[in-house]
Amino acid sequence: MARCFGELPITAKVDRETRDFLDAEADRCGVTRAEVVRRLLDDYRDSRSDQLQCPECGETLHLDPCP
Repeated sequence: MARCFGELPITAKVDRETRDFLDAEADRCGVTRAEVVRRLLDDYRDSRSDQLQCPECGETLHLDPCP
């Protein structure tokens, strides 16, 4: 996981449903929308380096956005 909230901006165009989902998750976590995206990217990075484990069974999780 990154050590800070970050300083460098990135942008992405998403549909309204995705934006609303991110906003709801940000509200639930008490953070900004950008922080939710940063946390998701941290999990993706951990997955790609076999460092993301299932909290239930301990198996390594692999996230792959490529179909």
